Amino acid sequence: MRSEKTKRAPKLFPPSMAGHCLRYAVMELLGFGRLVTPESQAAMRAGSKLHKTFQQELLQKEPVRAIEAPIRDLDRGISGRLDAILDDPQGPFVIEYKTVNHEKFIRIVNEGPLIEHWAQLQLYLALGDFSGGRLVVESRETHGRLTYHSDGDRAWEAWVLTRVQLARAYQQSRKLPIREISAACVQCDRWQRCFASETERDHAVQQHPQWDTEPILPNELRIVAIS
Repeated sequence: MRSEKTKRAPKLFPPSMAGHCLRYAVMELLGFGRLVTPESQAAMRAGSKLHKTFQQELLQKEPVRAIEAPIRDLDRGISGRLDAILDDPQGPFVIEYKTVNHEKFIRIVNEGPLIEHWAQLQLYLALGDFSGGRLVVESRETHGRLTYHSDGDRAWEAWVLTRVQLARAYQQSRKLPIREISAACVQCDRWQRCFASETERDHAVQQHPQWDTEPILPNELRIVAIS
């Protein structure tokens, strides 16, 4: 039996989980495995390469203060890394960069940024003393880009901080929250932890395609700029 000194410290909340299903975020904190396919591995490799290219571009064109800057809030149990921090006349400015496949990119063009991307940026703004933030989303296939700006949003910041608090509470109890069923379940790499079969999953999604969160999501998003 492990002594108190040798027990592994609880995993800190990664900001990338801020806008995900609460159950999924708790699985991440508890170390549940994921179904990683060759296609998703290829997407991660391509995204990592584009990520480095984007950061080099920033260094050449923008007043960069830091790249891959750590951000931690031990009181809330959060730890992550900012893609970049820029120097701005109003104060430090955070950059979050994401890549997606082109089908998802077109959806973002039509509907606005993905909740998980926007929530991550808002969590950074809630944690740090930043003048604002920018979310950049790039298509891995066509390299088209969408750019969103935020000066901070109190409703969103309150939402993401509450989600973190809920996830940490479930982590400490070592219990999973109820399922937050939505169309996203079909592409989830941990869906087997929630459904006994694809048939059960698809039926549940058909009955409940919209995502109901706890607490309820703030107002819908809007595109600020397209490049």
